[in-house]
Amino acid sequence: MESDFQITRKIFLSLKTGWFDNSKGKSNLVNAYEITIPQIQGRYRLNANDSKLKIQEFFFDAEWSAYAENGEKIAVITKEIVNANFPKLKKAAKRILFPILKYIPKKYVYIRASGTGIHIIFFLKGINNMEEWRKITSYLIRKSKLKNTKNAKQLIFGLDKDTILSSDRKVAEFGSWNKLKKDFKEEVSYLNYATFLSVDAFLKAKEYPFCPTFADVQYPERYQCLEAPKRLIEDAKNANLEAEESPITPAKEGIGLKNNDLPLSNSEKRIIKNFEGTIPESDPAYRLINRCRCYWNMLRDENATWYARQFLVKFLKYSLRLDREQILKLIDKYNAWSDYNPRITAFYVNKHFRKGTCETKVMKPARKKTLVKYNLCGNRTGKCVYSQHRQNTEGEK
Repeated sequence: MESDFQITRKIFLSLKTGWFDNSKGKSNLVNAYEITIPQIQGRYRLNANDSKLKIQEFFFDAEWSAYAENGEKIAVITKEIVNANFPKLKKAAKRILFPILKYIPKKYVYIRASGTGIHIIFFLKGINNMEEWRKITSYLIRKSKLKNTKNAKQLIFGLDKDTILSSDRKVAEFGSWNKLKKDFKEEVSYLNYATFLSVDAFLKAKEYPFCPTFADVQYPERYQCLEAPKRLIEDAKNANLEAEESPITPAKEGIGLKNNDLPLSNSEKRIIKNFEGTIPESDPAYRLINRCRCYWNMLRDENATWYARQFLVKFLKYSLRLDREQILKLIDKYNAWSDYNPRITAFYVNKHFRKGTCETKVMKPARKKTLVKYNLCGNRTGKCVYSQHRQNTEGEK
């Protein structure tokens, strides 16, 4: 995968215990040839900016919420429960699989059984930007007519739409195990290794394809990508996705996406507009400039990416301790975003204050190395020069 797709950054996890162990804050991400464990436990989903060939991965999670038919929460999932639910899970998976097969030949579609859910994956070359990826993903989700399983309080067979539409997500690879769920979270009673199924094998399956030992894991011969079908791009572009894009129904991650919303390479320049007014010391923006110029630049970046806006809101909430109204007021007054929409911005800021959303899973500002990774911080030394309150605003008042 790394060589065929010409991957340019470390996305593979070299750690047998899984994502929950970050080795005392050090990164466990490596190049594929540096992996020191028998299996690839996990990786980050491949986005077009990670590959010289601009290959974009599409990943759909068909699953069921951990509730019984009578509405009771299931404390520990057993194989018997999974098998009992498999017919309905398979039906749900087929509802997203068949729209995909309308455009993607089945030899390019990879199905992964992780232990409870079914993951459907394919790779396209020729996706121009993350807006195009989002439209295609949203279009296929809508075609499936499946419900959102995220934060469900009853038994639902559908899609984890929030995770599917997260553009920088973690993926359990073929061969990864569910040890975290079994031994640490105690959510399941059995050990399982994620295994590969062809489309035909999945359609023939009569029960859930468990894989209890690593030696039995099935892998695809290789990952292959397909030139993005023009008909799929056009159908997604022309589809009425208003329901997915409306602030009433969460659809995309971030505070507004733009047509060129791929992460910037180090060679690309951000357009940071100067602020011509005076910022009083009583204004939270004064503290923002003094605490971290990187975040002020995100606010003043004409083409700020969605993830930069997410990082900014987390910093304002958890570092500057601003409430929702203060954050919205600050953004409205000082942002230089070319696509600023107060209504959409308010919706995504609100998600940072609502329990159970993806935005509240991590309740702290982004780490310095994360900002460096996304080319949002130019200070690559060990200590962040903006970590302490600075008296000098360097002419940005």
